[in-house]
Amino acid sequence: MIKLILASSSIYRREILSKHYSDFECISPDVDETPLDNENPISLAKRLSNSKAKRVSKDFPDHFVIGSDQVASFEGSILGKPGSYKKALDNFKLFRGKSVFFHAGGSITNESLGIEKEGLETTEIKFKDYSDEDMTNYLDSLDTFNTTAGVKSESMLFLPLVDEIIADDEYAIMGLPINWILDQLSEFS
Repeated sequence: MIKLILASSSIYRREILSKHYSDFECISPDVDETPLDNENPISLAKRLSNSKAKRVSKDFPDHFVIGSDQVASFEGSILGKPGSYKKALDNFKLFRGKSVFFHAGGSITNESLGIEKEGLETTEIKFKDYSDEDMTNYLDSLDTFNTTAGVKSESMLFLPLVDEIIADDEYAIMGLPINWILDQLSEFS
């Protein structure tokens, strides 16, 4: 049995991992998520997932530590968490009829074994040219604006906004590239 830690405080990531592993810990990695100057979205997702795994791995060198992070991009720009209704509304006004890309970086480290693995899953959400009513119904239903780009894909009111979701990993949109993680951990189980 491998000793496993998820370097995350996300309840969604914990829930996804718990579908496959019952015995693991969650530890918040406390990493600065500010993008570096001129950093692109994919590089940021990889750097943050790697930083989270390494930060926790220092204190638990004999554990397999999973780090993950999700970065959204729209027309080449990095999108953060809107933090407010107004900022989420501004985002969704721009998303109509366009695509937003969600890059879920994954990292697995085990200091004792010298293991450092890095992966990435990208999900594309193609939005419809949705109505103001559908947009505000979705935004009014949110209890927080602390999700990447204001997207909460599991919301039933989100679906009317979406034309298509293109993904190899259905859970990567929630910030955890679980298929890649399971594949990597399979060689140590």
